[in-house]
This record gives sequence, C-alpha cells and structure tokens, in this order.
Amino acid sequence: MKSGRFKPVLRKAEALGHGIFYLTLYLTGQIGAYVLLIPVVFTYLIFSRQIHCMTARYIMQRFPGSSPLKRWLYTYRIVLSFGQVLVDKAWLRLKKKAHLNGSLDRPEALMRLISHGKGLVLVTAHVGNWQTALADLNKLPVTVHALMQYEEGTKPKSYFEIQDGSCPFRIINSDTFMGGMIEATAAIQRGEIVTVMGDRMIKGPYATVEFLGDKVRIPTGAYRLAAATQAPVVVLLAAKTGRQDFELRVWDTFYPSYGDRADRQSDLALWAHRFTKAIEDYLKEFPYQWYNFFDFWSQ
Repeated sequence: MKSGRFKPVLRKAEALGHGIFYLTLYLTGQIGAYVLLIPVVFTYLIFSRQIHCMTARYIMQRFPGSSPLKRWLYTYRIVLSFGQVLVDKAWLRLKKKAHLNGSLDRPEALMRLISHGKGLVLVTAHVGNWQTALADLNKLPVTVHALMQYEEGTKPKSYFEIQDGSCPFRIINSDTFMGGMIEATAAIQRGEIVTVMGDRMIKGPYATVEFLGDKVRIPTGAYRLAAATQAPVVVLLAAKTGRQDFELRVWDTFYPSYGDRADRQSDLALWAHRFTKAIEDYLKEFPYQWYNFFDFWSQ
C-alpha cells in the first residue's frame, strides 16, 4: 500500500490529538496539559527518528561528547520544553482569565534608549517562549514594527495574537522591494522600534561567524539597518523561567557604525558574532529552550 493512502488517517489522528489537548486544557487547565505532555513526548521520541535527527546537530554542538542515552534525554527535554510553550500559547487563547507573568530585566536601560528618540533595532531569536513574549511588545511606549516574511491570506499575525485578537506590532513585509528596508528605515527615523529575528538565514546578505564551536551563516540585515540609521542594536531574548513566568532580557547592546568601506564585511561579521555570542550566553543558562529544529550550521 502506498504511503500516500495513510495521509488522511494521519491528518485525522493529528486533529484528534489536538482536540484531546484542547479538551484537556479546557477541563484541567495548564497543569493538566503539562501532565499529558509527558507520556505524549516520551512516546513520540520512541517512535519518531525524525525528531532525533532534527535536534542532533544542536545537541552535538551544545553537549559535545555526550553519550547516546544523554542525547536522547536532551532531546526529550527540548521537545518537552517546546511542547510546554505551545500549551501556554493555546491556554492563553482558550482561557480569558489565563495569564503569564512576564518581566523585563533592567527595563530602565531599554527605556533610556527609547527615550533618545533615535529608534531601535531589536534583534531576537527562536528561543524560549518568544511568540508569547513578543506579544507583550505593545507595552512599550513607541510603535513596534516586525520585519518578517508575510503573504496576504496567511496568518503570521495570529501567532502573536494571544487574548484580545490584536497584533502587538505592525508587520513590514521583507518580501517587498528592497526587503522592506525602506519602511524599516522610515520607522527608525521616526524614533520607533524595528524587531528582526536574527537567527534564520533565508536569503539576502550574511556573515559567516563562530557559533557553539563551528561556522554558521547569520543574516546581517538588522546590522546594516542599524549602521545606516545610526540606531542602537539590542539583543532581546525571551526565556520561560517557571510554569507561569517568563523573562525578557537584554543580552547585549551595541552601536553599529561602519569604518573604512573596505572593512564593511568584517564589521558586519563582528556585529553578527556579538549576536551569536549573546545566544551562546543564553544557552548556557537555558540549554533546552533552543527551538531551531534543523541543522542550524548547514543553512
């Protein structure tokens, strides 16, 4: 029997699984769904070789020399952690009274940069409960824009619409002319914030830098934008710190400015490396909250 005949069955099984989780969330709340996650993730890791392949490179780089059993346990902890983040997001959308306690570490430093009125390039990554945390950006005193891929008819906004159905930022489509840089530059010049995911190499300019002991390509659009507008770069990362708690922390702040024209690529590589160094520091503290489920070093 061809594998394609199983697809409708698999889709129904997936829909049933989602339905069970939503029912569990509705009846027992966040804790009940967390408990259900434990056997589900354990079973998934037993029968799915794919997920082990998806996490293998990160585990090799972050935990070099670990035994097969430890690698299996590391994968379990990463997938369980990611499952809890997804449960939290669904719980917030399902229950109006549900809430997470978010905190911004040293908010005065970020507020001081905003108060200068020169704009801000906020660089973040696919770590921690980044979707839920970014939904809190509407608490900042200036307009926030997200430079991201966006097609009409798709639903990227819904990833960040938690309870009130509104998106906390305005989307600048990176697939438009000049990669959205014209709109992003205008926003910075108005003293506003542009946030960029700095860890996904899709297309465009990049720098090759060290990350967890090996070379990786990092997009440099955020640093080009900052250098062109003389705006500071803030590396802001989210971390789930408890069942109902998360933290947004500034891991680095720097001011990109080009030197000699011949050194521009090395300047960009220096700034990209500051970003990867911040991620490395983050992963020392939160090693199981890395959610790039692919060979990050081969992108």
